[in-house]
Amino acid sequence: MDKNGFCFELVDNTTPEEVIKKSIEQIGEKTKQYVFGVVSPYSGQIYSYTKPVGLTAALNSMRTSGTIDVDIQDELGEISDEFHRYEVYLSVKNMDNYKYRLMFVDYGAVAYPVTLVLNEEIMEEYSTQRRDVYIIDSMQELEDLLDKIINSQTLIKLIQSLIYESLRREAKTIEEVNS
Repeated sequence: MDKNGFCFELVDNTTPEEVIKKSIEQIGEKTKQYVFGVVSPYSGQIYSYTKPVGLTAALNSMRTSGTIDVDIQDELGEISDEFHRYEVYLSVKNMDNYKYRLMFVDYGAVAYPVTLVLNEEIMEEYSTQRRDVYIIDSMQELEDLLDKIINSQTLIKLIQSLIYESLRREAKTIEEVNS
């Protein structure tokens, strides 16, 4: 192993959630805070999965013995109890119970690579590949992706629609107060 092959200058000096927060702040700034981005801790599933329901769920809960297959690969690689999982969504003034999820963000003890699971509509504009999970290797790659997402026609149309709805509700509230 050649020690000269390693770099000791910190390039990716900002964690993914900090990069995302900084990037989505511009949404609020440009929309006069009618629409704003939020990065929030998240503890749910971020990948599609099979969920047992009804009788299958009941039978599984009563199972006390049996066998399961164990993939030894699950025991290799990174082992840490440090997990960082976030949801990134748009929130709207005058719409307290509304959120539009843009993506999930997931990484362990090491910030990069970071896993992003993108909203399908945004993913379709971002990439020609039909996949929603992206492994982002660096802070620069994450900044570039966020720039494309924020400036995408899909997001711009959505944000404009949300601004209109917020303004409608604001006008209705003012009208009700004045009557």
